[in-house]
Amino acid sequence: MAELPPRDMREWPEIEITPRAARRVAAGHLWIFADEVATEGPRDRPVFWCRFRGDGSSVGWGYMNRRSLIAGRLLARGQEEERLEALLERRLLQAIGRRLPLAPNRATRLVFSEADFLPGLVVDFYPPYAVLQSHTAGIDLVLSLLEALLPAALERAGGVRLAGLVIRADQPVRDLEAAERFRRVVFGDPQALRTAWVEEEGLRYAADLLEGQKTGFFLDQRENRLRFEEAVRQVPGARVLDLFSYSGGWGLRALRAGAARVVFVDESREALDLLERSLAANNLPRGRAVLCRADVLSFLARDAGRYEFVVSDPPAFAKSRKNLPQARRAYRKLNRLAWRRLEPGGILFASSCSRLVPENEFLAILAAACSRERDVAHVVYRGVQAPDHPVLLSMPETAYLKCIGLQKVLC
Repeated sequence: MAELPPRDMREWPEIEITPRAARRVAAGHLWIFADEVATEGPRDRPVFWCRFRGDGSSVGWGYMNRRSLIAGRLLARGQEEERLEALLERRLLQAIGRRLPLAPNRATRLVFSEADFLPGLVVDFYPPYAVLQSHTAGIDLVLSLLEALLPAALERAGGVRLAGLVIRADQPVRDLEAAERFRRVVFGDPQALRTAWVEEEGLRYAADLLEGQKTGFFLDQRENRLRFEEAVRQVPGARVLDLFSYSGGWGLRALRAGAARVVFVDESREALDLLERSLAANNLPRGRAVLCRADVLSFLARDAGRYEFVVSDPPAFAKSRKNLPQARRAYRKLNRLAWRRLEPGGILFASSCSRLVPENEFLAILAAACSRERDVAHVVYRGVQAPDHPVLLSMPETAYLKCIGLQKVLC
């Protein structure tokens, strides 16, 4: 178990940062980069909680990781001095309060990292369970406190008592922090957590909260999936291709909207097993669903089908700046192949969850993919992450999801 920081924040070490970093923090940004740290701090600890100072005055409170390019992350700015538990509890209550009232049985993101002034922490609520994600080594140091504070905060603010809590510290982003990956059940029945259900606007999705992708489901696409369902409903008997389908977030909505045939493509056997359970739970017509276990690009290279709707919702291709060129090529190839499968007048719903690829660049990538096919496209929809994944205006890095609807135009 990691050693907790001193509970009294006045005992934390002080770290001097550059004037440039201090100005950025004053403007609302919460990151301090490695080349903006002027003092080393405790030599026996690469990761520690501290007080940041700049230009001779207090800048804020947070944590440091000398092994990360993002060396410092702030939870509070200014002259505040208090106990660590009080700071974390206040942040949790504020984040939950922004999502109130909690709709009965509806899955919700309760904490969204920097946007809720809890950098490195994500909490997803799948009634009656919660999944806590730690993306940073700094958050790892306070996990024992968060495990106690989160259930109490959720009951106090939302009137909800958790039946299970999972720690998911198993995402690749932790490699950038030189942090080990792990997961564990804090409390609750592991089997129940692996066979949970996610309720979303009239549909039930099977979810593995312990070993499934991310925290078990992708809540950020909620509004975009609803808009997609509306579009499919306008085309009776539509044929739909759902790429990177996972547990069927998009394709199940197409079936509910009356699609004649939905082809689900995912290379994960576990994902398709979840999808089978979801089809049965929603009494959707199994004969209209085709489940294909395959690499998406390989499938597209050999598939000769034609569709009125294609969904391209891949995992983040750009994990860091060094692989941006490769990510751009991957998005271009994927969406060019997906575009080929569309009938004239059909719509491609193309998404990117790569923070490092902004919307204007993603649109340029899509334009290049369409032009290579000598086609013309109308942008008929532009979507972003769900409201429970808020964007902090002073931190554009918190805006990451792009969902673009492109219609193939006859001209």
